[in-house]
Amino acid sequence: QALGLALEALEAAEQELRARFAPALARQAGEILAQLTGGTYDCVQIDRSFGLEVRARGAVVSRSALWLSGGTADQLYLAVRLALCRLLLPPDTPILLDDALVNFDDRRMALALDWLRQEAKTRQIILFSCQAREERWLAEQSAL
Repeated sequence: QALGLALEALEAAEQELRARFAPALARQAGEILAQLTGGTYDCVQIDRSFGLEVRARGAVVSRSALWLSGGTADQLYLAVRLALCRLLLPPDTPILLDDALVNFDDRRMALALDWLRQEAKTRQIILFSCQAREERWLAEQSAL
């Protein structure tokens, strides 16, 4: 009987999480994804099982994350992780990213670094990378 009550409580908590948290996460992730993709994708949807879909700007139909290119899928997953940080962590909590951009091409990397630089105005961002291209890009931007 106790186990049944615990399962009911967990199901109620899950429904509450879906109803309250998923829409806020989708909104925040959509805003970030729009910046990470240069405006190509601007809408993130989260289904009942927390599966992800995206919609291109102006499109009517959403696409499952499973059908995105590897680079776009990586941008989506990064946008969701960053949205979770914004929603769940206090604003002064640092964000640690370990090789988060390793599979991004140079254009995607530049868009992501632009977003991270903006976010770094309000919180510390620590980006670890096995490559030097992020450092070169940041040095080039600082020289401008």
